Amino acid sequence: MDSVISEDFAPLAQALEARAAEEEDYSAQLAVYHRGELVLSHSVGEHLATDSLTCVFSCTKGLSALVIALLVQDGLIDPNAPMVTYWPEFGAGGKSALTVGEVLSHQAGVLGVPGGVPSQILLNSAEYAKVLASMPSIWPLGQNIVGYHAITMGVLMEELVRRVTGKELQEVFEERIRKPLGVDVYIGQDPALEPCYRDVLPVREESTEFFDPFSPGGLAVNSASGFALADGPVYSWHELANAAQVRELGPASMGGVANAQGLAGIYAASFGAVPALGATGGFLSEDTWSQVSTELVYGHDRTNGLLQAFALGFMKATSRNNYGSIFAYGHDGANSSLAFADPAYQLGFGFIPSRNEGVRETATGVQLSQLARQLILAKNAKAKTN
Repeated sequence: MDSVISEDFAPLAQALEARAAEEEDYSAQLAVYHRGELVLSHSVGEHLATDSLTCVFSCTKGLSALVIALLVQDGLIDPNAPMVTYWPEFGAGGKSALTVGEVLSHQAGVLGVPGGVPSQILLNSAEYAKVLASMPSIWPLGQNIVGYHAITMGVLMEELVRRVTGKELQEVFEERIRKPLGVDVYIGQDPALEPCYRDVLPVREESTEFFDPFSPGGLAVNSASGFALADGPVYSWHELANAAQVRELGPASMGGVANAQGLAGIYAASFGAVPALGATGGFLSEDTWSQVSTELVYGHDRTNGLLQAFALGFMKATSRNNYGSIFAYGHDGANSSLAFADPAYQLGFGFIPSRNEGVRETATGVQLSQLARQLILAKNAKAKTN
């Protein structure tokens, strides 16, 4: 695809190019929809062209949350109902009072299994769901404790979708979101698209800090037993993402494959019309997107100490992660990707770099999202004076 750079949003393309100039071999994609129109689709560097596909890690959680939102809209899921309403076995270990909203906002405390789970279970969602259902929470419930369920959140969402639809989450996403819009975003990539895939590149500097596999953070990433692949377990995120087996399976927590334009298009179409994608209105009503994007928990994360806020599967903006307004809903990913909708700005946003960018005072995706909002405010002000 050729770049699309509208006049009002040209400073965004310039900012991305300036970021690329800071670092050798930097490559990334950026896309923005405003008021249902693609106003920017641009890439920098040689590794990722605008139409290349790559893994988007936990941005997949946001896509999966859009599936949950559709089922809320259908009346099949009530976020305020106990999870056991749909999944009776989940009540084991003292978890029967947990609501769907509490579970999907990272409050359930079923981060993982001490010592990890066997390879044959880790990427077998239905089997892993049985393990999680039988576990007690690792913290007291009902106290607004939040801890990022890095892998198990996808398993929890997948099992909930199975219980209420009899289908896999990946199927519902394909049938009701991806295929109607015709975007290049996949939770379970067709092997025929392999020539379009570009590997996630390794981080430039691996962390040397001690990572305790029996800590909350260690449980959340199953650090003790690796990730299940046909050739044996692997222990790094980028290796996992680059396994064709994982892309085809599409775990709802981290296995999505996309380009930035597809991500931005999906989020734009979630709340409003996007004529170029055949969307005459948002696939979520205003009542639905406002309900599922309402913040449910806020505080320092038990797994990593960071300030976090979550809605029904979506990550909410905070002062630490100031990507959008109070109405915004989306998610970031372990490769420093970011995708979200912000109805206040009529904005759909997608950003994917080729590798995790490491520790920065403000993440590149967040910086670009802030500039996008500033440009929209300037555009609106200009329109009022004309």
